[in-house]
Amino acid sequence: MGLKRPVAFIALVFPVVVACHEDNTLGLADSDRPVFTATLSGANVRPVPVATTTTATAQMSIRDPEVGQIGRQLTYAIVGTNLTTATSAHIHLGGASVGVGPVLVTLYTNTADTALTSATLVTGSVPESAFSGFSLDSLVKLMSVGAAYVDIHATGNPLGLVRGQVTKKGEEPALDLFAAPSLSGNKERPTPVVTAATGSATFELLSNSTVRYKVNVAGLTGATMAHIHTGVADSAGPIAVTLFTSSTPTGPLTGTLASGTFSGANIQLPGVSFDSLLSLMRSGRTYVNVHTDANKNGEIRAQIEPVTVLPK
Repeated sequence: MGLKRPVAFIALVFPVVVACHEDNTLGLADSDRPVFTATLSGANVRPVPVATTTTATAQMSIRDPEVGQIGRQLTYAIVGTNLTTATSAHIHLGGASVGVGPVLVTLYTNTADTALTSATLVTGSVPESAFSGFSLDSLVKLMSVGAAYVDIHATGNPLGLVRGQVTKKGEEPALDLFAAPSLSGNKERPTPVVTAATGSATFELLSNSTVRYKVNVAGLTGATMAHIHTGVADSAGPIAVTLFTSSTPTGPLTGTLASGTFSGANIQLPGVSFDSLLSLMRSGRTYVNVHTDANKNGEIRAQIEPVTVLPK
């Protein structure tokens, strides 16, 4: 992906203790233990979905130490459907829109990519003592707030064959989240703008056809329009979606300039579908631009980035 969001965590690959156990041995079937699940499909792969009939489910649990054991364990199992190839499987750091998040835990490796003969790809456990520099409690928090995902890689799909966001068992996973976190005049192109105004924008995929948005500003005077444009950080691109328009300049304003939803029907750029726009947003090739009466080409702007939800 062209734009990578910095993260405050070190990418660690942990050794895995793999053994074939029944669910009750792994602690996955015990109702009093925290259980997390992920439903993996090609449609969930980012930044570009994969067309495949392969699916998989992953289940993870935190198992308390038993007599004679020291420390807790992360136990897990991955079961596939139409899964014939896999080189690795991981838990990654990242929200649903993040393209390639850092690896947190390696669950499976098969560098030779030998043929799979069982629906169960892997079962195993990782002892708490293996989490050097990254605690098991931190992993649990990430999985609880929608900031971790499981994916399976294959030779033909090194960035991921199938993927799914981790959630608490029984909860629906969050969909793609995006933000233009720091709108400012010095990001305007081709010519930066000197202004004290600032702002931010957030976007949330509600379904396969609708995005909810909010644009906030501070110290902005005379707002006339706000759009999503296509383009990288150092270019000025065409309008894709109108987020705000007013025939009477609005402001001075500190607060919400615009909020609402948009769908594919609101895309103004010929040849760009809803899915194509999402792909551009996932790869950092769109930006928010707020126009004013004084700066008709745009007063404040920022690139739209995939969001990784981090625990507070």
